[in-house]
Amino acid sequence: MSLEGTTALVSDRYLITAEVDAGATVTAGQLVYVSAAGFIPKVKPTDGARKDVIGVALTGGTAGKKITVICRGLVRVIASAAITALSRISSSTAGKVAAVAALDAPASYTEAAMQTELDKIEQWIGRALTAASADGDVIYALIYCIP
Repeated sequence: MSLEGTTALVSDRYLITAEVDAGATVTAGQLVYVSAAGFIPKVKPTDGARKDVIGVALTGGTAGKKITVICRGLVRVIASAAITALSRISSSTAGKVAAVAALDAPASYTEAAMQTELDKIEQWIGRALTAASADGDVIYALIYCIP
């Protein structure tokens, strides 16, 4: 399945205009995060599990170019590894998605153990609606980014 023709299946109220940050290139289907705040935020492709993902790029561009980003809706994204359908997903490297490990009740409720579990919640960006068997597979996902 290709990302060509990636379109949002939602109203335009979940679409924003963003500017690609210096030194970055964004392609359609990549998850992006805010690298510099502003009325028109600057974005870069995600570089791992992040808490500041704002959505999926619907259009691509190079540094300084304006792109369209969807914050909520049904999209096609690229998996970074195998993902089971209906798994919670988060960002990964190169603007891809990864399955989120299930929440776990820590054996001891130390601050560090609790923070690890809270980080998982903050990194959720949606659910995989179809499965991926390997890195590079294109899947459908329902995203609901809350930056």
